[in-house]
Amino acid sequence: MAITILDYVAAKVGIRESYTAVDHLSNGVHFLGGCECCHASIASYNAHPAQSGSWRCADCVGDSGYLTVAEFEADTY
Repeated sequence: MAITILDYVAAKVGIRESYTAVDHLSNGVHFLGGCECCHASIASYNAHPAQSGSWRCADCVGDSGYLTVAEFEADTY
């Protein structure tokens, strides 16, 4: 299963009970967005970074998501 934006934030700031907008923004990601394909509103817990550079929902991410945070970071930075 592809990682979510929240998985990425948790990897960067550590496991917490909750994550703030500052946790997201300080790591270069937003906490709300929309699916590139179906345009559904998604939040970091159900938003998957896609290799296209946009976010996708679980129904649309398919094989274009990243399996690990390291893979996402290597392609992003």
